[in-house]
Amino acid sequence: MYARLTVSVVMCFVLNTVGVMGQLPVKALIVMESEVHSCLLKANVQNVGHSPLTLRYIFEVTKKGHAGDTKTIQKGIFTILDKSISALSESRINLSKADKLIAKLSIYQDNLIVAQDSVVLQGDNY
Repeated sequence: MYARLTVSVVMCFVLNTVGVMGQLPVKALIVMESEVHSCLLKANVQNVGHSPLTLRYIFEVTKKGHAGDTKTIQKGIFTILDKSISALSESRINLSKADKLIAKLSIYQDNLIVAQDSVVLQGDNY
């Protein structure tokens, strides 16, 4: 009984998310600029459609390392013009070779995800 209910709820969430993603002409982009011991992450959004859009974003950056774990969440509401790219947020992180970094950018219309991007760096990947 519980397994069937859990599968139904998960499938409903997946179908709702997949049904919405790709319907709006919006792309989420995380741009990474690397320096010797730091990394600059830029959250951008691109509107490839023919009309302006008002949306919401959440930019989440998590770093796990020997010095401890840090997590930042930046969020906001924005309006983007048609056929344009807009910068939403930036985050600079100091990194060592043993650190793990996860950055996620989610773009929402109402409470549904319409675009996503993520970056994962672990150890010597940067």
